[in-house]
Amino acid sequence: MKKEIKSVISLENFVGMILAFLPLYLVKFVFWGMPLNFLEILIGSAFIWWLLEQRFNNPEWRIFFKNNKTLFVLMGFVLLGLVFSAFFSGNLKAGLGIIKGWFIFPLVIALISADIFREKKIKALKFFYGGATGVAFLAMLSYFFGQITYDGRLQGIFNSPNYLAMYLAPAVIIGMVLFKENRRRHALSLAIILLTIYLTHSFATWIAMGIVLLGFFWLNKKSEQNKKLFLGFLILAGLVILLQIKTDKFNDLLSLDVRSSLSSRIMIWESAGKMIADSPVWGIGPGNFQEKYLDYQKYFPPYLEWAVPHPHNLYLAFYLYSGILGLAAFLGLIIFWLKKVILQKKETIILITLGIISYFLLHGMLDTTYFKNDLAVIFWLAIFLPL
Repeated sequence: MKKEIKSVISLENFVGMILAFLPLYLVKFVFWGMPLNFLEILIGSAFIWWLLEQRFNNPEWRIFFKNNKTLFVLMGFVLLGLVFSAFFSGNLKAGLGIIKGWFIFPLVIALISADIFREKKIKALKFFYGGATGVAFLAMLSYFFGQITYDGRLQGIFNSPNYLAMYLAPAVIIGMVLFKENRRRHALSLAIILLTIYLTHSFATWIAMGIVLLGFFWLNKKSEQNKKLFLGFLILAGLVILLQIKTDKFNDLLSLDVRSSLSSRIMIWESAGKMIADSPVWGIGPGNFQEKYLDYQKYFPPYLEWAVPHPHNLYLAFYLYSGILGLAAFLGLIIFWLKKVILQKKETIILITLGIISYFLLHGMLDTTYFKNDLAVIFWLAIFLPL
């Protein structure tokens, strides 16, 4: 009995629970004047537990750092760019808080996960997938109770339908692989996640996810099973388009109408571009986009969208929040990682993490796919697991 309890109460299961319950960052409070969220408390606890077990003494850590020294140097420059940008923006306290929540804690849990699940990397992703299935199920329940946005979109526990879609998209990539391994076990969970993403009406998510899945099928085109999955995916994509083709949001996607979603994004990008032109070296600092965006209204026609916490573009966000140093380091980090991973044997973990990072980069052209606590954890988890 004691052995069974000990096997349940383990660091591995605790870290797995954190990966399954990433949306706990939504539970926020202030501790001794410092803003925290429940996810950060859990990550901090896991870090202390990890230190107490002295897993950092494992000689494999030295090999890991030596083999990926360039990655860690570039990561350091990203953080340096964020600190400099926060300092020169005059809003250092808020900037440091954002660096803590969107970089430090996600990096810590991703590194711990890479260590804990070194021999069973897929298990770490299965924990996340299980949590994502739960989030999708809760979102579906809220849909049946009529809890949707004014324009008929599903957002579940998040503040935006796009946030829900971006959180679930990596789970689809994981789910497609699990589905290949065991169709009966994973068919229902994958269907729930896909239906939930469909109900968010986040076209950018569909497009990026579709491109990644097409790439996944192409890499495995010799498999007869993949040919069937590819055909099923094409049929599903066709149904999605047919069901949406007469909706206002779908027509907005294809037009540059004055009030379309694309027109709104173009206006946001133009405003972000002027911010970069005015602060080309250090950017505007993390967490300052909404305020700056409103200040820059005087340079443009009346905005189509006013509540804009991020510039709807991953690369513009890195430039604005960490300056040219942070953006260059981020791009260098991605290039280094891609070269390293692509040259490795195409094992399951490589295909999944390559798919997740590709999704972040593709969808990042139309949305800010990193700057949120849970997305940041998923990003760094995908970076470190295959290394």
